[in-house]
Amino acid sequence: MEPLTFSQRLMLFLYSSNNIAGCLLALVGMALYFTGVIQAYWFLIVAGLYGAGYLGWPRGDLARTAEHAELSTELLAEQVRKLVDSVAKGLPKEALDALHTIQTTLSELLPRLHEMQDRGVISPKDSFTVIETVRRYLPDTLAAYLRLPKVYAQVQTLGDGRTAAQVLVDQLRVLDKSLQDVAKSAFSGDAEALIRNGQFLQTKFTERAVFLPGR
Repeated sequence: MEPLTFSQRLMLFLYSSNNIAGCLLALVGMALYFTGVIQAYWFLIVAGLYGAGYLGWPRGDLARTAEHAELSTELLAEQVRKLVDSVAKGLPKEALDALHTIQTTLSELLPRLHEMQDRGVISPKDSFTVIETVRRYLPDTLAAYLRLPKVYAQVQTLGDGRTAAQVLVDQLRVLDKSLQDVAKSAFSGDAEALIRNGQFLQTKFTERAVFLPGR
């Protein structure tokens, strides 16, 4: 990732929740000054209120939650659900919709993953894609977005003309498409087996009907 320019760092600071909270408290201080409630040392009081708001506002930990989610191989589907629930409030609607689609696909794949590996209906490459999506691709994608101030992520355009929110949606859709391709490939093997079984039964009982007495 390329280093941020000075203007990008400045915009991140201006849009941060801590700066906004500090500015709101500073405005309260200014209102007290203009209404005559405070006079002496008003500038220091306003600066102190800004500092209290900036330093006192709790820093978001959704990025850390996404990045350090514990995703064990035994409980992957449940851990995905917990991850989605924990970061949902920090995501725009389109991104959350894409994330729920990913969650649905993973909930279909993960409980069957070992069994499908044993039967050979999912390739090692596709199995690796599923596991790495849960353990690395999805948490890293969410964490990268959630590190940004919410307002900045949704309104500030980046170098390619998209906002960070739009970039996130596009990246989640790429992950979703990849997982759906894996699911289609894996489940098509079972679908073909069902068709073959139906053909076998049709042949078997057709032959039996031919040789029944009195026919």
